[in-house]
Amino acid sequence: MSFEDWKTRKKEEEIAKTVSDEVHEFLTKVFNVYIIKFESNLFRYLESVRDKLIPLTVRFDNSKYSEFCDNFSRIYRTIMLDKQVSENSKKLLMELAQETNKFFSSKGFSTCVKELKYYKVRVKAMFRDAPLQGAKVTIETEGRVVASSETDNNGYCELEVPEGKFTVYIYKELKEEGEGEYIYEERSINVPQDLEVVFNIKTTKTRGEVEKEREKQPRIKELS
Repeated sequence: MSFEDWKTRKKEEEIAKTVSDEVHEFLTKVFNVYIIKFESNLFRYLESVRDKLIPLTVRFDNSKYSEFCDNFSRIYRTIMLDKQVSENSKKLLMELAQETNKFFSSKGFSTCVKELKYYKVRVKAMFRDAPLQGAKVTIETEGRVVASSETDNNGYCELEVPEGKFTVYIYKELKEEGEGEYIYEERSINVPQDLEVVFNIKTTKTRGEVEKEREKQPRIKELS
């Protein structure tokens, strides 16, 4: 190794060590301070994010940084989309994500935690070619309800969801006798922008058929 090569390598090592020291300081003075404020069920998610951050306090590596950011972005999305999580917890998580992005951006790195961009999904529900009024419309992802509404007199409703892949379903109970009769249909959608989804349902289904079709998805409370 030439003297110039040795100097270049030595300089890179010194820079990496400096960044790692700063990451360690961020971990102890910012990240840990935030996550201990979360309730236990959310803390375990953020603890897994912290586990991806710790290796960067020893030696900064771009692939490990990407792994940390991907993990944090995924957990961030999961928590922010969960309707059972309180608004205070979501606000706290948003602050942590902003602090994380601010820190790494100041060091010249790409944005770490991806913010959620919301779009409008307009649903039109028809049953046997007529507008379906008062039907429940729900959008889900990863076993969680993201948004729900009911169709108006013209069979329309509008929901707001972030960019991503979801399942949207239409549900309405017609009669309770026997096994019951339901209007039910679901569809997988990809939301990269504002979107309109049209359902034109022709046949009804029994309760058993609806439950079988939904499998491991969240139960419809009216069927519980």
